[in-house]
Amino acid sequence: VGRPKPGGAGGAGPVPPPSMEGGPVEILPFLYLGSAYHASKCEFLANLHITALLNVSRKSSEPFKDQYCYKWIPVEDSHTDTAKLTSAMRIFFLDYVRRAGGKILVHCEAGISRSPTICMAYLMKTKKLRLEEAFDYIKQRRSLISPNFGFMGQLLQYESEILSSTPSPPVASCKREAVAPAWRLGDEAPTPRRARAGS
Repeated sequence: VGRPKPGGAGGAGPVPPPSMEGGPVEILPFLYLGSAYHASKCEFLANLHITALLNVSRKSSEPFKDQYCYKWIPVEDSHTDTAKLTSAMRIFFLDYVRRAGGKILVHCEAGISRSPTICMAYLMKTKKLRLEEAFDYIKQRRSLISPNFGFMGQLLQYESEILSSTPSPPVASCKREAVAPAWRLGDEAPTPRRARAGS
């Protein structure tokens, strides 16, 4: 007797792709990352109280335009399509949703390359994280993310822009702290030196 084929009588059915497993993951209290499959499931969106969708896949989700605050920026998952990605990284849509007290799901087709790139850029911008830190942070929450090398190059450039605009502490104050004498509990408290009379 041959084994039943997947999806046939007595079979367990076709195995869903990894992008369809689980649900959207929380990146920040108002920001979620997922796939087009997650965005198409009303139960996911309702359970997470999603009020807005940012779609960076090639296909627009027309039915959602009347139900959610919706923005569509079509981006190809290609290392050459970086212009639209740069535009998506710099939009204020995420901040608009946050200030309005809403919750947003950022998604592409599989939630592997394009939408994680947007979430990484937002973390780098708002939390002043380096690319490696932002990548690890999101990887811990959605392990299958893998932005293409063109998108990673854009994020590296974005990192340099953010770091160059972030003020660093004065070097002089750092040196003073480094050479300050150590004082431990139980030591005699240091007293300030006074100028001698007549000096």
